[in-house]
Amino acid sequence: MQGLDQPTMASELRALAWTALLVPACAWYARSACCRLRPGLPRFAALLPTFPVFACLPWLYNSLHLRLFSTFFHTWLAVNKLVLLALGLGPLRPSLPLVPFVLCACLPIKLRLLSQQPSKQSSSQPPLVADFFVPCLRSFLFLSCLAVAYPHMGWLPIYGVHFFYCIHVFLTLDLVLSSIALASAAVLGTELERQFSTPLAVASLNDFWGRQWNLMAVDLLRTSAYEPVRARWGRQAGVLAAFLMSGLLHELLYWYLTQQRPKGEMVLFFMLHGVSQIAERWARAAGLWRPPKVAAYLLVSAFMVITISELFFGPFMRAGADVRLMEESAAMLELIRGVSKHLLRPFGIVGSSK
Repeated sequence: MQGLDQPTMASELRALAWTALLVPACAWYARSACCRLRPGLPRFAALLPTFPVFACLPWLYNSLHLRLFSTFFHTWLAVNKLVLLALGLGPLRPSLPLVPFVLCACLPIKLRLLSQQPSKQSSSQPPLVADFFVPCLRSFLFLSCLAVAYPHMGWLPIYGVHFFYCIHVFLTLDLVLSSIALASAAVLGTELERQFSTPLAVASLNDFWGRQWNLMAVDLLRTSAYEPVRARWGRQAGVLAAFLMSGLLHELLYWYLTQQRPKGEMVLFFMLHGVSQIAERWARAAGLWRPPKVAAYLLVSAFMVITISELFFGPFMRAGADVRLMEESAAMLELIRGVSKHLLRPFGIVGSSK
C-alpha cells in the first residue's frame, strides 16, 4: 500500500470484512467442537480445518501493517491458542461464554482470572482509562513526533536511527494492542491484562523477555514450549526451546511480509538472546554481573539495538519492507489528521480549506 487511495482502501476493507466473517465463525466452531470432545487427538482433529483459514488470512491484505497484524493475531496467536485448547491448555476454555471466547481466540487479549481480582486488590488496580486509553494517546502522540523527526535524522549513525526504529515498533504495537484491549474491555465489561510494561527502561535481558515485552506471546511460549521442555530436560533447555519457537514464528512473519525465503537470521537472533539470557542469569547467580543500574541499562540497550539492527531489521530492510512500512505509517497519520480536521471543523476549531 503506497498510499491510501480509493482502490486500495476498498481492497483492504473487503479483506477486513472477510476477516470479520471468517475469524469469529472459526472461533464459534472451535468452541462448539471442544464442548463435545475431550482434550486430545479427537479435539485436535476437529480443530484442524480452522488452521488453513488462519494461515491464509494475511494474504488477503496488501498493506504490510495489516498483513503483519493478521499474521500475528491469526496465523501465530490464534493457531497457537487452538492447539493448546486441543490439549486442554492455554487461555481458552470451552466453558467461556461465546463472546469472550471469540474475542480471546481472535485477538491478542487475555482475561484476568477471577483469582487475580479479589476485592482487596481491585481497589489498587489502575482504572481502565489509565490501563489502555492513556497508552493509546501517548503512543499516537509519540508516533506523530517520530514521523516528523525521521526526515531530520540523516546525521545520526545507523544504530542511532535503529534505536528510534525500536521505539517506533514498540509504540506501534502498544497503540494497536492497547486500542484492541480498550474496545474489548468495553464490550466484555471485565479487566484485561496489559501486553507491555516498561520495555524501553529495562536493565536485564531476563526482565525484558520475561516480564516486559509482548506478554501475550510470552504466556503462550511459556505454555507451549518452555514448560514441556523444562519438565523433561531442565530450565535452560526450556528457555532455548521457547526462543527457538519464537525465532521460527518470526521467520514465518518475515516470509509473509517480504514473500522471500527466510535465511535463518530470525532464529539466530532469538537463539543468541536465549543463550545471552541464560548467561546473564548464571552470571548474576555467581555474583559476576552486578553493574550499577544505569550501566546495566546502557549495556543491555546497546546489545539490544546492535543485535536487532544486524539480525532483525537487516533482513526486512534488504527486502525493502521498512520503506513500505514507513510510507504506510505516514499515509495513515495523514488520514487521521484529515479525518480529525473534518470532524473538528464544524466546531470552529480548525479553519476551512479552499
